[in-house]
Amino acid sequence: MNNPSILDAKSDILVVDDTRENLLLLATMLSESGYKVRKAINGTLALGAVEIAKPDLILLDINMPNINGYEVCQRLKADQQTSDIPIIFISALDEVLDKVKAFEVGGIDYITKPFKMQEILVRIKTHLTISLQQKQLTKQNAWLQLLLTTTKAIGEAGDFHAALEVTLTQVCEKIGWDFGECWLPNSQATVFELGTGWYASDQRFEEFRHKSKPMTFATNREFLRQICLKQQSCWLTDVSVEPGDVFQRNQLAGEVGLKACWGVPILCANQVLAVLMFLKQEASEPELQLFDLVNSLAIQLSSLIERKRSESALHETQQQFEAMTANIPGCVYRGVVHTNGRMKLLYASQGEYELSGLHPQEAMAQQEPLESLPADRQADFYEALKAAAQAHKPITQEYPIASATGEMKWVRNSARYTLMDNGDVIVDGVAIDVSDCLRNSFTSGVAAEERLRHLEHAIAHSAPTKPNTASRTGIN
Repeated sequence: MNNPSILDAKSDILVVDDTRENLLLLATMLSESGYKVRKAINGTLALGAVEIAKPDLILLDINMPNINGYEVCQRLKADQQTSDIPIIFISALDEVLDKVKAFEVGGIDYITKPFKMQEILVRIKTHLTISLQQKQLTKQNAWLQLLLTTTKAIGEAGDFHAALEVTLTQVCEKIGWDFGECWLPNSQATVFELGTGWYASDQRFEEFRHKSKPMTFATNREFLRQICLKQQSCWLTDVSVEPGDVFQRNQLAGEVGLKACWGVPILCANQVLAVLMFLKQEASEPELQLFDLVNSLAIQLSSLIERKRSESALHETQQQFEAMTANIPGCVYRGVVHTNGRMKLLYASQGEYELSGLHPQEAMAQQEPLESLPADRQADFYEALKAAAQAHKPITQEYPIASATGEMKWVRNSARYTLMDNGDVIVDGVAIDVSDCLRNSFTSGVAAEERLRHLEHAIAHSAPTKPNTASRTGIN
């Protein structure tokens, strides 16, 4: 007698026959072969047994009172929840039409009574294997579709947190779990920040989410910390009965009805970027296949999420830089001076508009921004740039420019230069409009001269014997 495999030994087989002797014989032989066996004496009981617990395979007699085997099979195949159960007909009917009808209503095999037990065992093993392979293929296709849709959604997500929320939602909906959240650890995995993205299948789980926000510190035994230290998935069968130092929110989880918990790390360069946590309302033992599938998904997603995280950090840095440069007087810029003396702006702050009348994008679009300089000053300016590049020293210059409106302005430009391998020079600087300063300085000089003339005139009339000596002495 063949020994069933480990998967076969766990298989649940429902035997349906109105002949008690056949029912007892089949049940005994299958139990001795390592299968879990349930019995039904008629079609009505068989349908009830399937409703209570879905079997892996059904051995089904045809001639039975009230509901015959054909009708039982038809009802099961018409229900999406039970349509994939393999059904083997076992009957004393030996006519071709009987067998044809059995296959037409959805049966996968037909055994004629009197049967040989060895034949039944072989056919059961074959069809269980085929059924298992079909289920695995269906799951693999489903998870492949999950990976594809999640990957696409992450690519379209606006930032790192949005990418994590997409992942949580896609996985929870696919595996049928009720709650998903993300925790971001510090480098020592001692403090965890609750991510902004999350998923809940029911509105009442929002309370669990809301009260979780202040809980950011992890103990040595804490679930999240263990995931980071081990860098692998961890599973808790029922968090509501776990000690508080293992799962800090045990009481809160019990109040809202969440039990099984599963954490999956997102790894990159041997560091945990984030921990995805999933919870559901039923307590359950670890599911090995679920581990393998979602861990594979996490590996595929880690690089995408890390890229999205880097993009978010870069965007935040850019925003900070834009805010800083917007508050600096004048225009902060970066340009490149090519070996032919031409220059192009690579970056210009918002101060460019006040300086030249051009928006930053307009200024950067110009191939030769320095054309705004008067022609007689361009050559001197280019020479100064080349000299500064060769000397590797910062310089400060003042020169006039004509704005987009035709207004002439004086600009003070302070810049540093970096010589590139190809001979180009990167220019980083700040250009400030100093026209008002020069104008005020000139006005002050004119006023001072006017006051001096009035003073000399007063002195000349009050002391006619020594006017020049008194005036110079007083001023000096």
